[in-house]
Amino acid sequence: MILIIKKNLDPIFKVSLLVFFSVSTVFAQFAYTKSNMSDFTIESHVLKEKSKAFVYLPDDYDKNAEKYPVVYVLDGEYYFSLTTDAASLLAQSGLAPNCIIIGITTNNRGRDFSPKVDEDSGQAQDLKTAGGADNFLEYLEKELIPTVEKKYRTQPYNVIIGHSTGGLLAYYALYKKPNLFQAIISIDGSTWWNKGKIGKELIDFLSKNPDFKGKIFECRKDIKIPVRFPANIELLDYLEKKRPKSLEYNYLELPNETHGTIVFPGTYYGLKNIFADYKNKKN
Repeated sequence: MILIIKKNLDPIFKVSLLVFFSVSTVFAQFAYTKSNMSDFTIESHVLKEKSKAFVYLPDDYDKNAEKYPVVYVLDGEYYFSLTTDAASLLAQSGLAPNCIIIGITTNNRGRDFSPKVDEDSGQAQDLKTAGGADNFLEYLEKELIPTVEKKYRTQPYNVIIGHSTGGLLAYYALYKKPNLFQAIISIDGSTWWNKGKIGKELIDFLSKNPDFKGKIFECRKDIKIPVRFPANIELLDYLEKKRPKSLEYNYLELPNETHGTIVFPGTYYGLKNIFADYKNKKN
């Protein structure tokens, strides 16, 4: 069953939420160590360049032989740390499992997160610079994720979080690499890209694969931006009313946020939603 949530977060609550996350490490019941963070670099044959990834391991990682689900965060240069805060708080509150967090970085965001655009897209500035999404997904599939699975104890449950064009890439991955991620969190995703072609292709893919399983959490500040409304609403309408029965979809609208500030609450609520019934599906 679809759950559509439209919520205006009270300004006081928003401030309290940010303060709570920032000071939570001083309280024993929500304490976790930043010492569990590290990074590694891949000499990527796919990208033909070096690429860094950040890593957060749960506090008890070295104390047991447990395997963990993995959360991959696009724009890891910016959103890795806040994602570890959100995931750790949820885990210690019993609202999500402990997770390994991987911050994905890129040397060229505009290239790597964007599918190609057509000549009639109206995006003349993107014709020469965009279009590296397929290559970047190949890097994730053949190099980054296998490296993570080799280095760490992982469960076969991967979540990807993307904001803006990163949210578009998360959607793109659903049908280009359908076995790569079991859940996606798209935060103000740029599904208007190339006149909404990615949404149309996803609809076509899901219509032809009625048994597709997965989870989508969609968070937006406002769906009614005029120039982007038709493409966005076409996809969301399909996901709400016509998606495969085994594909779970939840939508959260936070109209009081900006395109930038929505990342923090979107990440928190996204992880909370994706893992709400995880214990029942745990391998």
